[in-house]
Amino acid sequence: MLRAKSKGHNLTTEHFTREHRREVVAKLESDLANNEITIGEVVKTIRTELYGMTQTQYAKFIKISDKTLRDIEKGNTDPRLSVISKVLAPGGFQISAKFVPRVVE
Repeated sequence: MLRAKSKGHNLTTEHFTREHRREVVAKLESDLANNEITIGEVVKTIRTELYGMTQTQYAKFIKISDKTLRDIEKGNTDPRLSVISKVLAPGGFQISAKFVPRVVE
């Protein structure tokens, strides 16, 4: 069981019902599809709404530095695809790059 302290409260993942988690993920998927949210905002929502973790806890959980996580959430970095995959994976998200040939006329 994951435990996190948030603003004086001791939270566990038991407090986050499956229905709540589904709603959060569905909203994130919709917002991403409509370009209404940044990757940093998605990461922060996964961290807070799905796991109830601080940045330090989540960074340790996914094995990246606190600074890298902070920079991603603030949009102050252009991380490698592998790092983005790490920060999104706990939310059930996958990201990939696809080569799209250009049309030369």
